[in-house]
Amino acid sequence: MLRRLLPALSFTMALTANLCAAQTPVYKLLYSAPTPSSPGAGPVTVFEAAPGLFYFLSTQNGPTLGPSIFSITSGGSSPRRIYCLPNYPNYNVISETLVQATNGRLYGAVYIEQTLTSYYYSVATSGQDLRQYPRGRADSLWTMTAAPEGLYDGFGASTSQGGESYGFVRIDENGKVTLLHALSPSEGVPMPGTKLALAADGSLYGLGCETNCTTYFIFRLTQSGEYSHLLTLPQSYGGPIASPIAASDGNLYGVGGEGANGTGVVYRATLSGHLQAVASFPAKGTAEGMLDPNSLMEASDYALYGSTLHNAIFRYSMATHALTNAYQMNLYNLQGSCDPCQFVQGMDGKLYGTATIGGPGGGAVFSLDFGLPQPRPSVAQLAPASGAPGQQILLWGSHLLGATSVTFNGVPAAAFQVNSTQAVMATVPAGATTGPVTITTANGSVTTKQDFTAH
Repeated sequence: MLRRLLPALSFTMALTANLCAAQTPVYKLLYSAPTPSSPGAGPVTVFEAAPGLFYFLSTQNGPTLGPSIFSITSGGSSPRRIYCLPNYPNYNVISETLVQATNGRLYGAVYIEQTLTSYYYSVATSGQDLRQYPRGRADSLWTMTAAPEGLYDGFGASTSQGGESYGFVRIDENGKVTLLHALSPSEGVPMPGTKLALAADGSLYGLGCETNCTTYFIFRLTQSGEYSHLLTLPQSYGGPIASPIAASDGNLYGVGGEGANGTGVVYRATLSGHLQAVASFPAKGTAEGMLDPNSLMEASDYALYGSTLHNAIFRYSMATHALTNAYQMNLYNLQGSCDPCQFVQGMDGKLYGTATIGGPGGGAVFSLDFGLPQPRPSVAQLAPASGAPGQQILLWGSHLLGATSVTFNGVPAAAFQVNSTQAVMATVPAGATTGPVTITTANGSVTTKQDFTAH
């Protein structure tokens, strides 16, 4: 009798487990400021700085406090304000970008609207040791991107003739600003608020438009400052506002607002300039929320995720080209208004996002649990790629947080320090020989394709 009951019992237990798994909520609110004018409102730019520890920038100005940096855990504990930018009476202090550099410090840009002045700054993850780097009468375009050589940003500046000039700069970790390229009127302007994407060829790619922004294009900027148009986006793609991303297949991907059904398009661009529309969003009325895409990122399942203006979180499979609605957030903005929502993937596999407005109060910081694999570490570059014992080497890649070991051709590093999810500094050990470097995290190990040359 017991043997006849066991299969049925096993089936019932499995069914119950599946039902419980199916009922696990996808969306979890981690934080929403009490009101749109409260400190912590207007969150942007979330990133993970240690396993389970995230930072975000609140863009809200107050009577005495300016935009602020907060830390928050993946469990959604009360956020901790680690640094607050100063505010000035009757001045509008604007800050909308925050990145972590290879030295572990947090870097941002500030623009004071009334005086047309700006400065870059950096602060330790503790909120201590503030350093300011004045820029003068120029405005960061919030394109700041971390790279092995420093930070890159686009800028706009007022000219003596009353017009505007644009270009790109590199900021080293000591705050020195180097002009890489000043754009001529015929070269267009970078789109404000769109990030630069560091691609596999070592160049940066971004979204630009003509001065009147009727034509959009993707540009290439080399580390030495050489600037060129990679390709022009067709009018049928609509006005793209999301940054193109550099995906793991070596191509650039982006989204536009039109496409075959007038609701949105996912496009792929090769680094040689070949462009293809790979998916169109469904016709209006056929999928709730699936129109007007406005953000994009890649996750550990080798699919792209992003938001739409109508609070859908979409998934595009690079393997099958299938475009689906992965999760529909509340259409009335009660979970946050995706205008847009920006995402990163945590070491636990969940997506973490910010909505600047909406939510229960002043925007939202939230997570989405799609059951994705925990992201494995990757290393794209060693800098420098050769050295003697005692020399520090930068391992640049992704999902390097919580690293437990680094070896040079099998020899453990003399020391190593995890400075960001993209950067680990390792000291070449005595006895190191020429060969690959291996780094291990709780999510797995990766061995570089590039050899390190030991001296």
